[in-house]
Amino acid sequence: VLEDIENRILVICDEKQDSNVQKVLTKFQSLITNKFDAPVQIESYKPTSTIPLGGNNAQCVIISTTSLSNGQSSANNILSRLLRKTIAPSGGQVSRPPSHLVLLSPLGTERIDKFPYSMTNMMNGNKLKKAREVEEVIISTVKGRLVANSGMGSPSLDYTIVKLGDIVDDAKIVAKDKLDIAPGDCLDGKVGVDAAASALLQAVALRPLARNATLSVIGGAVIDDQGTTVSEDQWEDWFLRLDGPELWRNEEGLLDGTTIVDEADADRKFEELAGFISEWSQMYQNGAKGTGLTTPVNVVRSRFDDNDKATQPAAIRNKFGVRLEFKQTNTGSAYKSRDEERDIERQRPASSSSSSSSKEPVA
Repeated sequence: VLEDIENRILVICDEKQDSNVQKVLTKFQSLITNKFDAPVQIESYKPTSTIPLGGNNAQCVIISTTSLSNGQSSANNILSRLLRKTIAPSGGQVSRPPSHLVLLSPLGTERIDKFPYSMTNMMNGNKLKKAREVEEVIISTVKGRLVANSGMGSPSLDYTIVKLGDIVDDAKIVAKDKLDIAPGDCLDGKVGVDAAASALLQAVALRPLARNATLSVIGGAVIDDQGTTVSEDQWEDWFLRLDGPELWRNEEGLLDGTTIVDEADADRKFEELAGFISEWSQMYQNGAKGTGLTTPVNVVRSRFDDNDKATQPAAIRNKFGVRLEFKQTNTGSAYKSRDEERDIERQRPASSSSSSSSKEPVA
């Protein structure tokens, strides 16, 4: 019978085939154990071993994509066991399949047609192509769950894809190779073991915005030439960009580290920006003519909960926003979702569907 451990992580990696990934996972285990007072149990399996049904009640499963030598078929076989509910032979508890699948993958799996990744893929037996197959299986499985559970509350399964640069020992990361994280598969370079493990810790345990997202990680464990380690605000900023995409950013130079240089100037710039947003939003009032928006909308000031101020990052001083609420139209009111159509079918009297078949045939 399984022990009732609140925090359980299952790792699938071939430590011989992926020795550098294993270094990251070993460092990650040390980081997460030291981060929380509650015990965290981590179980490791090779892809070729018998993966426990339901993942042994692990809440999170970390998979090295390059350890799955058969790509898509390997991923499907593993998921078929991980996501299955089971009951212990002795009549014990029903296993709870994992709710978070985290993939450790190399950079370039979405750029196989571009150099140098095309060459890397060709010289390594389609390694990047197979890793991408694993990623696609995970993404499609999670999206399938989202559709299946659309009428049943929150989704029961999320994914995170952490794409790492070429993993090297931290001593081999030069000072100019500063830590950088970006959405998608867009960076190039090397990543140190400590930096990769720290980013993995954030994605697994500390940053909800990493759910259902892909991020790239390169560089060492510092962010500037003075050897400054990553602050909470910097982690928050990196992972905030996953919830987007971020369309535009302007560094105003108002901060010296975490200290505001000029309070009055900061307030003035905020008021200017808020005024611009408010004025811009007015073009969508009264039919939104000339904007290209065909559905009428209401422009409403965004609501912010004052209680959030106690927990929001220190770098956020004030908030302003507007939202566009689509008005109901004659066409829109006639639309029915799949669940609504299903309910209508259930409520329809059986006699109405059978009335035509019960009539006498006409000669």
